[in-house]
Parts: sequence; structure tokens; C-alpha cells
Amino acid sequence: MPTEGFSWRRTKAPGSTEPGYRTDDIFFIDASTGWAVNSAGSIIKTSDGGNSWVSQAEFEDVYLRSVGFADANVGWVGTLTSTHRLLHTTDGGASWRLVNNLPPGSPPAICGLSVVDANVVYASGTNFPDRPAAIIKTTDGGRSWSAINMSAHAAILVDIYFKNALEGWVVGGRDDVGQPMARRKRDDVEPVVLHTIDGGATWTDRLAPIRRLMPRGEWGWKIQALDAQTLFVSLENLLDGAILRSDDGGVNWRRFRINDRQRNSNLEGIGFVDRNHGWVGGWGDIDFVGGFASATTDGGTTWDDANQIGFRLNRFRFIGNPVTVGYASGDTVYKFTDEPAPAGMIEDAATRAAAERRMLDGREVPIAFDVPAGARRLKINVWDRFGRHMNVLADEIAPKPGARLLTWDFRDVEGEQQPSGAYIIRVSIDGKSTSSIAYKSDG
Repeated sequence: MPTEGFSWRRTKAPGSTEPGYRTDDIFFIDASTGWAVNSAGSIIKTSDGGNSWVSQAEFEDVYLRSVGFADANVGWVGTLTSTHRLLHTTDGGASWRLVNNLPPGSPPAICGLSVVDANVVYASGTNFPDRPAAIIKTTDGGRSWSAINMSAHAAILVDIYFKNALEGWVVGGRDDVGQPMARRKRDDVEPVVLHTIDGGATWTDRLAPIRRLMPRGEWGWKIQALDAQTLFVSLENLLDGAILRSDDGGVNWRRFRINDRQRNSNLEGIGFVDRNHGWVGGWGDIDFVGGFASATTDGGTTWDDANQIGFRLNRFRFIGNPVTVGYASGDTVYKFTDEPAPAGMIEDAATRAAAERRMLDGREVPIAFDVPAGARRLKINVWDRFGRHMNVLADEIAPKPGARLLTWDFRDVEGEQQPSGAYIIRVSIDGKSTSSIAYKSDG
């Protein structure tokens, strides 16, 4: 392996010592400087390769999903909250402002960001099949935006990558049933990899030649461009783990099953350091057990368990060619490095998953927290693991101080019982938030 002596270890980002966080995305401009967005509604930054992190902004009612930077100053954060879909900074994250000039037809949630440079940015969404799929783009640094209606091509759009101002790819799923939008479900979609060479004016579904091999109930989640010729896409499927690979610049693709011993599925993150060596991770099996990771040394043909590298992985980013350092987001931020790991910073996914499920697992979830004296406001929000807002469990002005205990019975704001799976609970007191993961079991 070109990076002999390297290994994955946890950084000191939130979630590194306490289970219950979800770090949705990361972006690094060099080996030391990067940003992350997490389930507590925080934008955090490191300037020393993950040894320390500072919180730059916190949003108690907003689900942050994606982050991308053009340079050390200019960056963007996409969210799944329609009132705060896009945030922008020009000072390295010291301050963030809401982008309020998005045009009609913009995606109602922004799942993916591709920052080509300080002027050209593309963003994609949404991950919800019952909402319209679209892309937005700017070519003047955000002074103006245009919207691209993608409903003819996709039911959901997740990640997006542009190699330059004109050529790019967006991944997600297309409706294979023909249901009206309001009734579409994830079970109705199959993967798409859409390609443009004219800045989004026209699109080609590059999976059309292998459409018969694409199962229903599967969709593209993350895309990685290793180099000009080799691209990878993770395929999310609750029953069967798989990836896509292209070796001709994203024109033709092959599907590879994740054939490891643990039968990994429910995949999200994908990262290769070269054409042979790579990893995938995600939420675990159909019951959200595990948060497994898998590794390949032959380009995706065969896989094996790799649960020591990280838990519930959603994004990989690598620096250098050849790679000198890498990062991955999951329950926390992980680092791929040849530096010695600090004591207590190595732990496999199985251990983390067991600790998390012991904390919050059942048909009724206890939520324990402490309200400090003089607190002005308490708010508790719940999202499902795809980022759809489910309920507000508490919203109190001048909350009673002291130890508190609430319960949630897995019902949404309309009183509908929710299916088994993972849910994100965020407790915010005066704008400072912590998050935890609750698992509903139907067993």
C-alpha cells in the first residue's frame, strides 16, 4: 500500500469521547485546516489537523448537511432546512450569513456542494423523494444564482462534483414506479449518475447502459473523483451494499457488491487513496446496527470487514497526490495519518455502536439533561437520519432549572408513529446544543 504505516484514528472533534453525534460533512483546504458540520447544528473548524476544534457558529433549528470552501476565506454550508438552505462566509468562518437571493426553483434542501472556485459553485438537492430535485449554480461568487430543474432526470439528488466550471456529475435516484411526487418513497427509486459538459444545460444518465443491473430501492449517495479517469459512487441500499466505479472519466460505470463477511449495507461514505485501496462506511444493516466499515485492496472486487477505521462514516476527504493525510466524518471526525495515535483514541465501530445503543434504544426514548439556573430558552428538536424534521419535543422560555427528564414515543408532530430506525435528538439551551442518536426497535 502506498501509505504503508498509515492508520485511521479519531480526532478531538465533538463525538470523539461521547457517543451520539453525527458529523455529516467535512472539507479541508490543506493538511491542517478544515471545517465540519454536525448534528448539534455546529460549524466547527480545525487549524492543526484535528488536534483541536473551535465552534464558529451554532444553529439550534437548522440541520446542517454539506460544506465546501474555495480557499481559506470563502466557503459555503448547505442545510436541509428550507428557511436557511445556504450559508456563506468570506472570512474563514468567523462569520456566516444567510444566502437570501436563491431563485424560484431552487432545491428545498441542499445536500451536496461543489465549490469549483471562489466564483463558481454548484449545489444539489433534495434527498427527499417527495420534494422536487434541482440544482443551483453561481458563476459570480453568489451575487446571483440560477436554478436547474432536474425533475425530468431524478427523484432525489444527493452529492455533486464538478471538475471545472462546465463538467460535472450529480448522483441520486430516479423514480422507477411513476408515482406522483407527494407519494414517492425511497423504495421506488433506482440509482442515477447524471453527467453534464455544458454547466448543467443538458444532462446524460451514465447508468443507462447498465440500467437493468440497478435494483429498485437503491440510490447514489456520495461521489469521489480519485483522478481524471477514476471516479467512485457509494450506493445506499438498506439490504445490499454496493458501489459504482468508472475508469474512463465518468462515462461508463460498473457496479461492485460489498462482499465482506459482515454483509455491509446502508452505505454512505466512500474513499479511495489510489485505484486499489479504499473504504466504505455507513449506518449499518437494515436495523441500523453496526455503523460498519469495509475495505478493499483490489479496486472494489473483494472486500473485508474494517470496523477499526471509524463508525457511521459519511464522507472521506484526502489531501495530496500521493495521499499524505486523509479525513473522514462519521460519529466524529477521523484522520488517516502515520502519526502515532494518542492513548484511548482507537476504538472500532462495534464498540461505539454498542455504547450508543445502550444509551438510547427502545420504543420510548428517555432524554435526560440539565438546565442551568438563569437559562432563557430550552428547545428539543428531532430529525430522522435522512435529516427530515420530525418534531419539537420542547420549546420553553425561562425553563425550570435543574435535572430534567423527557421521553419521546417516536411520533412525529402530527402524532404519526415512525418506523424503526435511527433518529437524531438535539437539546438546545440558549443556542448551545448537544445531540444524541435514538434507535427505534420493532423487535
